[in-house]
Amino acid sequence: MHGDLETDHDVLVTLHRFTLATAEQLHQLHGGAAGIKQTQKRLTRLQAEGLADFVTLPQAGRAKAWHLTAQGAAVAATFPEGRRPTAQVLDGEQLAVRHGREHLLDVGRIHAAFVTDARARGEACGPLDLLPAPELPAGEGGVYRPAAHLAYTAGQGDERHRLRAFIERHRPGAGDEQTAAQLAACARVWEQAGEDGSGRAWERRWRSFPRLLVVLVGTAAAGVRGAVADLRLAAEENPSVAEMLAAVPAGAARIEDLVQRGPSAPIWHSLGGRGGRACGWTEL
Repeated sequence: MHGDLETDHDVLVTLHRFTLATAEQLHQLHGGAAGIKQTQKRLTRLQAEGLADFVTLPQAGRAKAWHLTAQGAAVAATFPEGRRPTAQVLDGEQLAVRHGREHLLDVGRIHAAFVTDARARGEACGPLDLLPAPELPAGEGGVYRPAAHLAYTAGQGDERHRLRAFIERHRPGAGDEQTAAQLAACARVWEQAGEDGSGRAWERRWRSFPRLLVVLVGTAAAGVRGAVADLRLAAEENPSVAEMLAAVPAGAARIEDLVQRGPSAPIWHSLGGRGGRACGWTEL
């Protein structure tokens, strides 16, 4: 690789983690003060070196979504941040078919929204502070795979504190049962007992259980309250989920509001039955 090696490293790791990303998303994460043309030139150079390639999206405008080649994935896997020992080594096109391009790109949009908002607020959420599709043990051999796990440092100076969140992508109607299953798996992580039978297993990993943020896709602004009501109803049907949501901050927001207004804006509707007005994600 030529030129700015450190930035090339970061872009390769991001593509390795996210599978697909547009130039705009990569620029939001890594572009700094440079114009987007510099990011586009970097991607073109990585393509010439055989490390990255793109697919053309079917939407209007024929935008490009970038992914690593097999060679690029092999290079990124040698970086500590890029190692995924439980993941199969597949090229970006294969993974896009398996998971769905829309899902993969939405996870990148969500991450970019948190990074942009943190920078504007003088807080910290970096390009590598969101891990897509981690695997967490969920008791009795089960596994919970949220769409992503976010790490965020809120506040400033001596008031800084670490926040975490599990992020789920939800399409009301079409994905109700799948999201209900994800909430149930998360509840199993939350309630799993520690090794000695006392306390909770997660307490050995985190000071507090991560928030649960459900991002609504394909939802009109007028449909948010209905989608939230349906999620609450699904939670009430499962006692473990209802118990978790009574104790763990959780909320839902449209992806359009998240991207346009930022996660700290009053766009989140509580899933824990608290009701009230929409709030920022840290206020759930």
